[in-house]
Amino acid sequence: MRDLRRHQRPSDAPVFDSGLNVMFLAAFPLVLWIFQGSLSGVATALLEMGLFSVALRLISRGQELQRAYDLAQVATAPKLPRKVIGSALIGIVVFILAGHHFPTLVAPSFVGLVAMGLSLTAFGVDPLADKGADNPELLNRIAAEHAWDQADDSLSQITDRIAHLDDADLTLKADATRAMVMGLMRSFGTDPRDLARISKLVTKFTDILRAETDRLETSWHEDNYLFARKRFILKLDVLSESFETHAREGSQRSGRDAFDLEADLLLDRMPRESAA
Repeated sequence: MRDLRRHQRPSDAPVFDSGLNVMFLAAFPLVLWIFQGSLSGVATALLEMGLFSVALRLISRGQELQRAYDLAQVATAPKLPRKVIGSALIGIVVFILAGHHFPTLVAPSFVGLVAMGLSLTAFGVDPLADKGADNPELLNRIAAEHAWDQADDSLSQITDRIAHLDDADLTLKADATRAMVMGLMRSFGTDPRDLARISKLVTKFTDILRAETDRLETSWHEDNYLFARKRFILKLDVLSESFETHAREGSQRSGRDAFDLEADLLLDRMPRESAA
């Protein structure tokens, strides 16, 4: 669950709202009201500008997190309500400004609350609850897609290394093997137990295939490269057959109908065969 939520984190690059910059420029003349030439007035002005700058920065970051939250299927509510805190700081800034022009605190308190309310109306409040955490089917599907992507990336790195050897037959065989493994992996759907079992098989398969690819690359430019090539093809055939056998055995133990599994694999192969 932690990994899924980390996967939904927004970009580290800050995204600032242009409206906040306009808001700062529009409110800046208000700060000049308390410049009266005295040292206390200057200190108050600097405090006002600092609070207002922090408020806008909090709201900007809150807006960025809000956009990421809205786009994500599974996300956690921010622990720190940045937009609410930023709006409260704006209310404090307006309260201090108004306090210099009214004899009592009633009117400054009122306009400060109004400023805070207007800010919340304009930018909204921060998300209050986690999103998608109570949907097991969605979580299982996202976990499965994450596992599929990781497996496909690992296998693609290996097939790319084989492709760099400029051997068309080896490249086609490696691509077909990767497609077979991914087809079997996806055929088990999103059941957590099946996914965990097939993922272990894929990890073991990938580790062995990576070691064999290392050995093939080492021997490729030597005199015995033909023997190394033949050995790699035989090992790839054995690995593929063993992987498919263990995957199908697991399907039978989990109650998956063999005909259903074969149909899924056939449907998965059809787009590739059509493209060929």
